[in-house]
Amino acid sequence: MLIQNLFTLIPIIIIIMVNIMLFGFVNGYLWSVATSVVGALLSFLLYRYWFQSILLRKANASLIKKMEQNGFLFVFNLRVIPFIPSSIINTVSGVSSIKLSQFLLATTVGNMLYLFLLSAIANGLLTEEIQGYIIIGLLFASIPCYYLYRKLKLKFSFGVNKKKWKVGRQ
Repeated sequence: MLIQNLFTLIPIIIIIMVNIMLFGFVNGYLWSVATSVVGALLSFLLYRYWFQSILLRKANASLIKKMEQNGFLFVFNLRVIPFIPSSIINTVSGVSSIKLSQFLLATTVGNMLYLFLLSAIANGLLTEEIQGYIIIGLLFASIPCYYLYRKLKLKFSFGVNKKKWKVGRQ
């Protein structure tokens, strides 16, 4: 969960499915919530105290200002929206001056709601008839995803002409 909260490389539904398979529905849900909140807290603190000065120069000032004005509601709403990666929420929260208590409460409540929905979906997918097929499918799907990730990483890290990029941004 810490890796998922820092970089969002692994879809959270897969992590929840593994937790439910290992611990059962209730314990898997509770473990997912607990580790998600701890991972979000650690990444928030990391961005707040180690990378804040670096990221403030690159961050969108209007987004940070909105977050600082409505700290709890902003984080809570972002946690409930399923398409926003946790790493972005943690980064923006860590860079802003939102209080730790507001971030922690909004993250806990938002993740409890969102992860319950995902846990219910994952539990439905883990019925005995299709459980084996899902595990095999995830294993086979992860191989091409890994190679696609590597290919895109290489393409974007080496394929950019830096002089054109700097001119285009000005």
